[in-house]
Amino acid sequence: MGKTSAFVRVDGPGGRASHSGTVRERAGGPVRVPGPSLLNPGLRQVEPQVMAWARRAGLLSALTSGQAGRERQAAMAAHVWPWAAPKRLAELARLTLWMFAVDDDSDAGPAHGTGAELEAMAHAVGGWARAVPASAPPAVRVLDEVVPRVTGVMGPAWGDRFRRHLVAWIRTNQDMLRFRGGHEVPTPEAYIAWRRVSGATGWCFDLIEYAQESELPAGVWFSPACRALREAAADVIGWTNDLFSVEKELRSGETTNLVLVLRHHRGLTLDEAVDETRLWHAHRVAALRTATRDLYAAALAADLAPAQLSAVCQYADGIHAWARGFLDFSRDSARYGASGG
Repeated sequence: MGKTSAFVRVDGPGGRASHSGTVRERAGGPVRVPGPSLLNPGLRQVEPQVMAWARRAGLLSALTSGQAGRERQAAMAAHVWPWAAPKRLAELARLTLWMFAVDDDSDAGPAHGTGAELEAMAHAVGGWARAVPASAPPAVRVLDEVVPRVTGVMGPAWGDRFRRHLVAWIRTNQDMLRFRGGHEVPTPEAYIAWRRVSGATGWCFDLIEYAQESELPAGVWFSPACRALREAAADVIGWTNDLFSVEKELRSGETTNLVLVLRHHRGLTLDEAVDETRLWHAHRVAALRTATRDLYAAALAADLAPAQLSAVCQYADGIHAWARGFLDFSRDSARYGASGG
């Protein structure tokens, strides 16, 4: 994220009034991500098992279990990691349910209690806590259970980046509590960088390799071409979410949404800000295509071994599947309204 000075305190919603239909109708217009719609065939087997596990673990209560079921939260894992084997899909679905639980808790507050729990999660993932006690909140205990199993099949560098990205995402939930409480609206420049972390794509992209059982060579992962691919996809996914969730976030008082950022800092109506966000989204979809070609070219020029080149191709396919799968989930889920916007 950007420096604190890039976040502006506001006392009202900012921007000019909008006079069209509902925000959902407007934002739910044509949002396009190319590629086939895929769904992991293991979902039917995995979903009931994982939902039952989440209830036993205390991650889902009777109330939140109903919400998670209506929104098909576990199904998101099947949309975005369509090639994971059932055992790995189950772990991915557990982390997906955990992510939604944390997101919903951060939306609801109260800030003090939620902030303390987020700090405990960061310590559990980062390895700073000696042990997670049985009395810890369910979301902390779930991480202590699932993350070691997932990282147990990762190489040291891969596991380290996954943990770092997971901690960074947890920290963005703490940021949101502060921004909402202070009515702070990030500048567009600061928001773009911050959204690439808050969108959870950092650690979720690390799990593409886990889902496909194919680790990227370190030199490829750190290359400018691969970074450009991840950033373009993160923008596409983050701004897809911003468009679908803007009405929900208007109701909850959130300020961290590209539509609301543009409305505030550009003095736009809400309709104009939605249209501008859709334009930005389309530009990044085009950038994703370019970045994919550049990564393939860089991988070929690096004279990689066949297995390494295959891992690069699988990773790029996984990035595209994530971007398209998240759009499909957003349209299908009841999380953002019946019309999918």
